[in-house]
Amino acid sequence: YRLPWHVSRVGARVEFICAPGPLRNGAEAEMAHAPELEAAIHVALVNRGVLIAPFHNMMLISPATSAAQVNRLITAFGAVAAKLAA
Repeated sequence: YRLPWHVSRVGARVEFICAPGPLRNGAEAEMAHAPELEAAIHVALVNRGVLIAPFHNMMLISPATSAAQVNRLITAFGAVAAKLAA
């Protein structure tokens, strides 16, 4: 979708960041924070039946998470990204 964003992953934690990345320090993280955009993404995901952590744009993936659940998240996020990029 060519949005200037990136994804950060450590173990079971995945986070999208609305900035080119990776971020190098807390100051860059603060500058990348886009509260209105992030809130809109969260609402758009909820409207598609997907709920993510309300902070840090974070998703924690349990070992019990099914492939279908992961695909649902990816599909919903892709639809939101496509609307934002349009």
